[in-house]
Amino acid sequence: MKESGWKGVAQSLKRLSVVGRQKLWKLKFWWRGFISCLKETFLVILSGLLIFLLLPLICPSLLLSGFVFSLLWLFHFCRFKMLSSRLLSLRPFDSLREWEKVFNRMISEGEKAIPILLQILQARRKSTFLFSPEPASLLAIFVFGRLKAQEAVEPLIGFLKSEAVPEVEKVAAIWALGEIRDPKAIPALIPFLGCLGLDIFDYRFEAIFVKGMATTKGDFKERLKWEVCDWAEEALTKLNSKIVVEIFKRTLEEQGKEALFEIAREYRSEVIAALTNVLDSQPEEEELDSKRKDWVFNAVWALRELKAVDALPKLRRLAKIAGSPLREYCQKVIAELEEFSRLPRAVGVGEIELANLPAIPDPSAVPTENLPRPATPNDKSSR
Repeated sequence: MKESGWKGVAQSLKRLSVVGRQKLWKLKFWWRGFISCLKETFLVILSGLLIFLLLPLICPSLLLSGFVFSLLWLFHFCRFKMLSSRLLSLRPFDSLREWEKVFNRMISEGEKAIPILLQILQARRKSTFLFSPEPASLLAIFVFGRLKAQEAVEPLIGFLKSEAVPEVEKVAAIWALGEIRDPKAIPALIPFLGCLGLDIFDYRFEAIFVKGMATTKGDFKERLKWEVCDWAEEALTKLNSKIVVEIFKRTLEEQGKEALFEIAREYRSEVIAALTNVLDSQPEEEELDSKRKDWVFNAVWALRELKAVDALPKLRRLAKIAGSPLREYCQKVIAELEEFSRLPRAVGVGEIELANLPAIPDPSAVPTENLPRPATPNDKSSR
């Protein structure tokens, strides 16, 4: 009920102040997003200018390829932004509140939203020059996980294999595959057991993960301390592959040879990739604690046991930065693997030319060696 006189004026002013504060907060979020978008665009233009200025000085023949590279970069950048804006009504400078509205709308639409979000994920995979996490692709990944969309399993697996995808988005994809619980994702998740990277998140994406995973800030605070391998371990546990996680841990902690060959019997290439990631996750040997040093040493041991020739580049890099005990062992393993790589490769059954092999004799066939030879026209004329 509206008051009259001065009380009515006071109520009107109070309502106006509340509305004004809401508008001010919206304007504030919009302005922050707009400034961040301007910064991103400025970096794109600046990097393009640097390419144009530096390439002619370094190598004039690379000017054309640099020009094509810049055009592709700008094309994929604009295409992904326009696609997310058109399909999701999600602009680059929208606030978290607007992101939540679009996310809730996609969840409410259910299976109808999956084809749209698959387009977003496909465009993100092609945008290999966008190295910062994108809210639109995170939105698509979290909706896939919440809806348990089986159609998204193969795209998410390809998403994990892309080297240009930021670590934050890969963590979201790992979580989504764990929620969908399709066994086809197990080989794609095993290599991440060796990723020991820290400081995955920044303040901009914590709220997106809290909303996307339908958890609370208190529960998510503990996950902020997780490494990539912890997210992979959780996803594999949901996929009923806890034994794979335990065997891999036993290999790193105890040099379990039987456990190593047990897991490598089915997932050899994936286990080698995980062990190689253990080496790759260590920037400087001096920064490691004693536990991590043992893990790195045991990872080198496991690569030696598996005769992992593909790991030679990472082993050479580790031998240059490692301390004395690990350096000598790496050099020994490198020498053994290089000698093993020079051995002749075993020929597979599928590589043998079956057409050139002699036919297998038929035991029931009649022998033709003692049969009389038919007469030829020349023989008849001689008679």
